[in-house]
Amino acid sequence: MGCGIFLVLVIGSVTLLFYILTRPKYRDVATEKPFSEILSQQLTTKRPTLILNYDLPRYEDYSYHLEDGNGFGMNSNLETLAEIPIGTAVQIDKIEIHTNSVSGTSSAYLFGTVYSKEKQETYAFQYTWGNYHLLYEDKPYWTFDLAFWQDEPLTEKYFIDLP
Repeated sequence: MGCGIFLVLVIGSVTLLFYILTRPKYRDVATEKPFSEILSQQLTTKRPTLILNYDLPRYEDYSYHLEDGNGFGMNSNLETLAEIPIGTAVQIDKIEIHTNSVSGTSSAYLFGTVYSKEKQETYAFQYTWGNYHLLYEDKPYWTFDLAFWQDEPLTEKYFIDLP
């Protein structure tokens, strides 16, 4: 009997430890630059974008993927739901950095909404922006490519802590 209880405790502890170590981690970075400059601002598309049906959203409330040519969506088999023309208003609601505990990769996610006049529908989307530079760096940093609302890409390095 004592051996059975011990075995249950060991298995339970290992399972709990595995869960804690492998769950994704995230952190709200909306107050940090460059994100603080776009949160709750009405952004305007400067180039055509697509709304794609995405199978693995970070949040159910933001179940679509906004693609502007910088991500993976243009060359994927994801279903295109709407084409968003230049000059369309976009609202960013929240911004988080997510780190996958298994692979260790980190991505910055912008969550927001856009209205398609053509489809007469509002889409709640996720959009990935930024590159995390870790290898061969004394202090890891972020860079940000040209996004759909910008005329020029950001040229600075941003030192933003991971979750």
